[in-house]
Amino acid sequence: MRDIDEMRVMVEIVRHGGLSPAARHLGLAPSVVSDRLARLEHRLGTRLLVRTTRRQTLTEAGRIYLDEATAILAATERMEARVRETVSAPGGMLRVTAPTPFGRLRLAPFIAGFVRRHPGIRVHLTLEDRMADIVGEGFDIAIRGAPVVDTTLTGRRLMESRRVLVASPDYLARRGTPKTPADLAHHDCLVANMTGQCRATWRFGRGDAARPWRIDGLLASSNSELPVQWALAGMGLTQKSLWEVEEAVRAGRLVTVLDAWEPDPVTFYAIHPVSTAHSQKIALFIGDLLQPGGILSDQAAS
Repeated sequence: MRDIDEMRVMVEIVRHGGLSPAARHLGLAPSVVSDRLARLEHRLGTRLLVRTTRRQTLTEAGRIYLDEATAILAATERMEARVRETVSAPGGMLRVTAPTPFGRLRLAPFIAGFVRRHPGIRVHLTLEDRMADIVGEGFDIAIRGAPVVDTTLTGRRLMESRRVLVASPDYLARRGTPKTPADLAHHDCLVANMTGQCRATWRFGRGDAARPWRIDGLLASSNSELPVQWALAGMGLTQKSLWEVEEAVRAGRLVTVLDAWEPDPVTFYAIHPVSTAHSQKIALFIGDLLQPGGILSDQAAS
């Protein structure tokens, strides 16, 4: 900042023909302008201006400095103007990551409407079930179905979703309906697992009664949507957010079981490394998410 201020003083002295006219233009006292010029010359170790009572003349070093300083100040003004334009009219690329089912079923339709409402903004949506490195991979926003644990990031609560255990009527007719979580040891379970193992940890019960249960699955996939497809095919039971299976439950193709053991709901957050106060496009995206008709609905919150 000091260098820019001294640079601007030097340019204005030459442009206006003296210290006093430059001081009036900059809104500074002549003594302040004189001090800044003296500091600049001292720092550079050379005179930039030869001053007499009648005139001032640029030295060779002064001509070189003036040319470079004029170009730098012009570039700085262009840069600041571009930044101001992005603040007043948000645009550019917004990179978003989300779990596959949430992104496909809820976020993708929302984004289609978002870019229609804000034509200057483009969105790249990455759908994957792993926990991406938000900062390291350059994402602006990540949707997470878990509490915010990274205190260096900002999280905005979007909604809560019930977790339910479901199976097809055909499977339950063949294998019976489990009465407690312990009965799952005698059933075929369908799990999502990123480690290549056919096991998972499901939670049952709420509040002080909540506890994890280790599940050994018959089928597992790194794609979190496949257990739902297997359940629809009568292959076993799977635990999912209600909004992932609600249509199938309503149609009778899946049935909820162990309702008395339903776990605490999962909270979904929009996490972003940059504050909404510093990025209008992020603020617009999250603001629209929270509006009626965004991703929030009776189905999402049920």
